[in-house]
Amino acid sequence: MQYVYGYVNVNIKDIFTRLKGTPITASKMKQIANNSGDIVIFAGGKTVVKAFENDIPNANIIRVPSILVQSRGVIDFIYFDKPFTFKNEMWAYTIDNKITLKYLYYVLKNNVNYFRDNASGMGSLPQISLSITEDFSIKLPSLQKQKEIVEILDNFDKLVNDLSNGLPAEIEARQKQYEYYRDKLLNFKRKN
Repeated sequence: MQYVYGYVNVNIKDIFTRLKGTPITASKMKQIANNSGDIVIFAGGKTVVKAFENDIPNANIIRVPSILVQSRGVIDFIYFDKPFTFKNEMWAYTIDNKITLKYLYYVLKNNVNYFRDNASGMGSLPQISLSITEDFSIKLPSLQKQKEIVEILDNFDKLVNDLSNGLPAEIEARQKQYEYYRDKLLNFKRKN
């Protein structure tokens, strides 16, 4: 690859491997759902269940870090690095290099509105076609630059999630502290 201006333009299909899901119905997913399961199954929208691998018929289990393309209903992208599968109406991408995969994830998340705008209506649900992602062109910088970008975005992601999780707990703790001191300061006991 020849880098011009520090990057090369590539279509996703040219360097990433597309992965296929499992032919499974929503009713079968409900039937085999088990919170103790070892495999996560993604379906359209926000539907996610856990199941045991032996219970999944015709399972195509993905065991490498991948980016799941939620192509129908809720158009979005999920980076997942544990064993999973998905309804075969969706697809996923992977590549040998985890940094490049995570870089693609951030590029796709940054362009999610492009994909949503290019979704066609199928009934009442928006849907993107395979070619929308396959032919999507990305600027791919050197591996070192990808690594820098991924590290920065991972740090921001962690910070935002820590704030989202930690802030309510911190507010609750400060509220309890306030109530304690308020009660202590305003509770005048009589001296005998």
